[in-house]
Amino acid sequence: MNNRRNPLEVSEPAPVTVQPANIHDSLRVAAPRKRNRQWEKEHQSHKVVYRGVDPKLALKVKSIAGELLVPTGDVARAVIEYSLRAYEQDDLDLRPRINPDRVRMTLFPTQDSVRTYGRQPRAAKRKKTEALWKVITTWRGFPPELKNKLAVLASENELNVPVGELITALLRFGLKAYDHGLLQLEPVQKAAAHTLAEPG
Repeated sequence: MNNRRNPLEVSEPAPVTVQPANIHDSLRVAAPRKRNRQWEKEHQSHKVVYRGVDPKLALKVKSIAGELLVPTGDVARAVIEYSLRAYEQDDLDLRPRINPDRVRMTLFPTQDSVRTYGRQPRAAKRKKTEALWKVITTWRGFPPELKNKLAVLASENELNVPVGELITALLRFGLKAYDHGLLQLEPVQKAAAHTLAEPG
């Protein structure tokens, strides 16, 4: 006899198992829950957004913050404040130079903008990187006074440079001081919330 199954034969239907209703399905509401953005609204003045900051320096700030287990904005603020103090004490030179490509001055002139007399320009073998003005850096924890101080220093009445270039120059100076041990960053534990004492 042949033990092969007849393809036209209808087999018995498989038993249907009923899944119990998920308790979470009955608790779901039609509209998604809105996130409470009250903290962001209250601390909006402590957020800074800068265009044109050197991304390598911003990543180094982030790396240091990760090592110290502190917010990135705190490290950036400490480095920038250190550099500003050095500038006020004439230990940091932020003398802007003329940039023929723009109306504003620059702290980082390109090789083309520096006049070289009697020398042949070198052939550029570097690949072009993305324009720094497209890079946006955001930090939290900056007091409004520091934001205003940086804006005034970069304004037409002071250095007349883009704010991103100013931040880059300040970060470069401060991070170099950190690497040489001149700037010490000591993390301090911050109380996050209160808790109830255990009974008994």
